[in-house]
Amino acid sequence: MIPKPTRWVYLAALAVAVAGLVLSTVWLVLGAPRRAADGPADFGPRHAGTESHSRSSAPPASASATRPGRPSANPSRTARPRTLTISRLRATAPIDPVAVADDGQMEIPEDPRRVGWYRFSPPPGSGQGSTVLVGHVDSDGRGLGVLVILNRVRSGDQVLIKRADGTTVEYHVTSRRTVGKSRLAQSGAFALDGPAVLTLITCTGPYLPGAGGYQNNLIVTAVETGS
Repeated sequence: MIPKPTRWVYLAALAVAVAGLVLSTVWLVLGAPRRAADGPADFGPRHAGTESHSRSSAPPASASATRPGRPSANPSRTARPRTLTISRLRATAPIDPVAVADDGQMEIPEDPRRVGWYRFSPPPGSGQGSTVLVGHVDSDGRGLGVLVILNRVRSGDQVLIKRADGTTVEYHVTSRRTVGKSRLAQSGAFALDGPAVLTLITCTGPYLPGAGGYQNNLIVTAVETGS
C-alpha cells in the first residue's frame, strides 16, 4: 500500500514550484545568458559576428575630397591620436588610423580592444570639426569591445586623447544619441567645420541577424575643453 503524501510533502512540492516560477521569471526578464560576439548604446552587448559589423557607413573619402576645409588624408604625424582615455570609467584604448573600404563603409579595427580614428576627420586639437573615433561593441570569441562603456558615460565625463607628440587634448561629454545605421553619414557626426568636438561611435541594438545585425549606432559627443 502506497502511503498518502504528508503535509510536509505538499509543502516541499509547493516550495519547488514557487522556486521554479521565480527562476522562469528571472530568465524572461534578464534573457538567456549572452555570449560575446563579433561586432563593432539604449544599448547593451548583443550578438554580432558577421562582416557587416566591422564597418559603419561614412562619407566616402572620394566624395568628401572636394569639400572646403577637408583635412589632409595624411595630417602631421605629431597630431595623430594614439590613446583614448575615459577617466571616470578608467578605460583606455590604443587608437589606429582607419579609412574607407571599397564599398564606401568606414573601416573599424578588428581587435575590439582598439578603436579607430577616421583619418579623413580632423585630428584632435585642430580647433574645428568632428574628430571621429569608432570601435566594436563586442567581438565573437574576444569578448566585449572597449566602446561598450559608451552606454555608461555621463554628461561632463572627461575624455582624454593623447597624441603622437605626447601632448593631450581634453574633452568633456555633452551628449549621447542613437541613430539608424543608414542615417549615420547624414547625422552630422562627420562635420569638418564648426566647434571642435570628439565623436565616439559604436553599434547598438536591436540586433537582427536576418537584417544585417545591429540596426543602430550609438554616438557620444564630447566638446573640447576650453573651446
